[in-house]
Amino acid sequence: MEEIITDLIENGIESSSLDFKEKMYPKSGTPDLLKDILAMANSNYLGKRYIIMGVKDRVGEERIISGISQDEVIDAASYQQFILNNIEPDIHFDLNYIDFQNKKIAVIVMDDTTEKPYLTKKQYKGINQGLCLIRKGSINSIANKYDFDKIYERKSGVFEVRILDNQLRAVRPDDGTALLDVSFRNSTTNPVTLIAGRLLLTDSGNKIRSTHSVYGFEKEAESEFRLEIAPKKEITGDLHIGFGSNDALLLDLDEYGSTDERFKFTLQFMDSWNNEYSVAVTDGIVFARGDFLWKVALKNK
Repeated sequence: MEEIITDLIENGIESSSLDFKEKMYPKSGTPDLLKDILAMANSNYLGKRYIIMGVKDRVGEERIISGISQDEVIDAASYQQFILNNIEPDIHFDLNYIDFQNKKIAVIVMDDTTEKPYLTKKQYKGINQGLCLIRKGSINSIANKYDFDKIYERKSGVFEVRILDNQLRAVRPDDGTALLDVSFRNSTTNPVTLIAGRLLLTDSGNKIRSTHSVYGFEKEAESEFRLEIAPKKEITGDLHIGFGSNDALLLDLDEYGSTDERFKFTLQFMDSWNNEYSVAVTDGIVFARGDFLWKVALKNK
């Protein structure tokens, strides 16, 4: 967990799954806490969401690690009870603390929420009963008809990504990509167009060892990734994932392009409506061939 939070602080951008707060929410709860939890719970992101407190993040300014004081440290139950009293259906989350640059950081971690839409139970300090907020990018917005349509559509159909083979095959040095066998299943009634993707490789110590962009599916890799999956359709095949000689070093591949180490593969995508999808497998295997290994060979001389 600490490695993931550290990476988010250093490299993360506010999104539908990530929010930075300069200060800790008060123990008793506030309208801001209520709105932030509500919006994050209704986010279209599939996977964990994070609210990181003690980090000042302003557009156009350098990110500042402000930290929180020891007096501000509280138990998760304080926030949890406040949220249970004010939002329905129930939302559960964890509150964790880490040390970063000699300062204490607090992190609310929320698992994927499956009971959308989440609404306020009652009026609270200017917040009306029945309010539904949804996180869109870095903004908390009032849910509109389209948002509700998408929520109920997903209840009757979902878009799923699966990693079919846990082997990342770096065997295409000519176009600088590795191959990963995947499945996309769209059981909704609308097409889904993926416009961005990446693969994270995490080691057994939960450290992100390398990050790789997605460049294509089945056909040759392209400069910009774009893939449309029609309604009620499943497609399977190889993703073209960026890979280079530096990655072979980062992953400690030997002169034969192999390693005994196993990795967690986390595959993430964004579609044309800014919906985000994530899938992970453990025991991932990486191997490389050909010119991907020239830096490894040079290192071993």
